[in-house]
Amino acid sequence: MGTCRYCQQPAGFLHWQHPQCRDIHAQGLREMTELAARAASGDAFSLAALRQSLQDIAERSHASSQDIGQALSEGFAQSVAHALQDGIMTRDEEQRLRTFRDQLALHEHQASLDLERAAGERLTREAQLAAISPQDQDSLIHDLIDSLRDSGLNGTQQHGLLVHAWEAAVENALEDGIIPIDEEAALAHYANFFTISHNDLDRNGAQASLIQAAAIRDVTQGIVPRRRNVADGVPFHLMKSETMIWVIQDVDYLETGVRRERRDTSPGASVPVARGLYYRPSTFRSRPIEWEETVHQDTGFLGLTTKHIYFAGSRRKFRVRYDRIVSFDPYDDGLGIMRDALTAKPQTFRTGDGWFVYNLAVNLARMQR
Repeated sequence: MGTCRYCQQPAGFLHWQHPQCRDIHAQGLREMTELAARAASGDAFSLAALRQSLQDIAERSHASSQDIGQALSEGFAQSVAHALQDGIMTRDEEQRLRTFRDQLALHEHQASLDLERAAGERLTREAQLAAISPQDQDSLIHDLIDSLRDSGLNGTQQHGLLVHAWEAAVENALEDGIIPIDEEAALAHYANFFTISHNDLDRNGAQASLIQAAAIRDVTQGIVPRRRNVADGVPFHLMKSETMIWVIQDVDYLETGVRRERRDTSPGASVPVARGLYYRPSTFRSRPIEWEETVHQDTGFLGLTTKHIYFAGSRRKFRVRYDRIVSFDPYDDGLGIMRDALTAKPQTFRTGDGWFVYNLAVNLARMQR
């Protein structure tokens, strides 16, 4: 005779549950799960009252303490999933769910990991908005401070999040390659407010990209950029009427020229001319071969001023006026130019960043028109 696993009463030969007890137990589990989900999503709940209600349901539905724990975990998971249905977890939802999780020690569940991931994404979005929004920026920053205080992150984690959000804000702002003045000012204010160092801002090149975009914006508006990266010891002698805008080090300078070579059309056969004297007919049947070849000439400094492109290496030193350049050629890793001269050869400067140097040079040349 089998015993019902729920009510512990005889269940019949080879039976281990009463159908009615099974249904009562399943209904009790659903009620406990729904109760836990409402408590996790509610504005406030009493832990003692929740435990008592769960115990009452468990007693009438033949549920164990293990069933109660399962219902709490499932209810918490449902609440987290519901909060993420729209893809965004609000600060209030985050606080309610964390309170529920912490009081019931549900940190090891997958839903807790989902909660922390969503909370981190929300906090990062909030920081990005505070970094790039010219309007009401101070208010957004102070809201961000409150969120950071409630986040549970330590100082190092908070700093890392702030830097990451700044980098992401710069990347979003530079999608079209140009940074508006008010957004640039907002990014600077955010960095100054949270005392983020230049090294942190440029750890992945975001600060350099921002400065480059701002320089191009100024030039396109006919303004001589104030964000020059010019250091001491640059080997250029400028004219009095020009201003250095940008200097790039370790630039490879290449020239394209034509190489010629004469080649025999066939091996030919030796023909006797006189005793002991021969010549090959192919010697008189050769043809010229020509091809273009780009050759590395030197490595050195490339400078862009308001009037010229300068180059200075160990072997080659020259400058080219913008109004003497008939074409600019963009490359992934540099810039090519062709001067207005009969003997001019294509000249290429390999800088590693073709987008920036091409746009800067072209727009500086336009300023001379």
